[in-house]
Amino acid sequence: MAGLLRSPLVLARNTLRASAVRACPPALTRTYRIDVKPTKKIAAQDNEKAQISQPSTTLDSKYRIERPSAAVVAFAHRLGLNQLKDQTLLMRIVTHPSYEKVGIATNERLDYLGAKVLDMFVLEYLHTKYPKMPTKMLHDAVSTYTKSSTLALMAKEFGVEDVARWIRSKPELEHQLAFNTVKASVVRATVGALYVDQGPIKAREFIHAHFLSRELDLVQLLEIEEPKLYLSFLMKRLGRERPVARLVAETGRLSKAPVFIVGVYSGTEKIGEGFGSSLKMAEFRANKDALTKYYLEEQKDFGLPSDVEVQGAVYTPTKVGDTPVVV
Repeated sequence: MAGLLRSPLVLARNTLRASAVRACPPALTRTYRIDVKPTKKIAAQDNEKAQISQPSTTLDSKYRIERPSAAVVAFAHRLGLNQLKDQTLLMRIVTHPSYEKVGIATNERLDYLGAKVLDMFVLEYLHTKYPKMPTKMLHDAVSTYTKSSTLALMAKEFGVEDVARWIRSKPELEHQLAFNTVKASVVRATVGALYVDQGPIKAREFIHAHFLSRELDLVQLLEIEEPKLYLSFLMKRLGRERPVARLVAETGRLSKAPVFIVGVYSGTEKIGEGFGSSLKMAEFRANKDALTKYYLEEQKDFGLPSDVEVQGAVYTPTKVGDTPVVV
């Protein structure tokens, strides 16, 4: 019993220790509670900032604006496209619709617009320069200037082969995409881009400089099976004397290689001339020559309807062309 008894002094000391322990919780627990909560908030804020600064690739590619490559820049300077106000059109011009990439704009719309603009200005020029050209011949002449094979040749001169973007058709497809079709689309899209960005006059200047400056043999487009009959009806409609073929010169009639020169006259005026190894061939060519001179008569110093777009220009209408002979 005596060993269990404690002095009042010991009891008081133990009581003070217990109350001190209850009054002061461990520092480790308090430190743990303070540090953990701010750490979670900072991590969440960092994740939000990362998501804002690094948007998803899907949205980025959907609204991507491509910068022209060095080859495209050289192509643009070669054709004067460096003057475009919207330089983002450059990559669009050289991108064929077969180049299917997410967010990449193709030249489909510019191609369609350029084709119409090209037809319009070529037709305007030929119609005004050759007012007597038959309608079918006029249609064929415009098609010759604007068909894909012609544009593909021009594209080679422009350097389109180095910048065009396209994808070949799959081998199992029935209709294979030809590279000439792609090159032609780039040329038409160039015209369309000029029309949209610079206006009709700049597009017309480009067409006159690169298309209409090239010589086209229009005589081959005049297809008449019976020129003598057509010439007779034409002279009758014009109120002129009936055409007559006359031998102008000949050589080697009895040799293996004779040459005859025949002239076609309306009254005293010679309206056509032709040669051949026979009189019949020479007369055929003489009649066709007379029709060619009439229908392909050129106007000198003519104005174009689109001249009204030029500041200060005055357009003087030309006479509407003649209609072809109805036989």
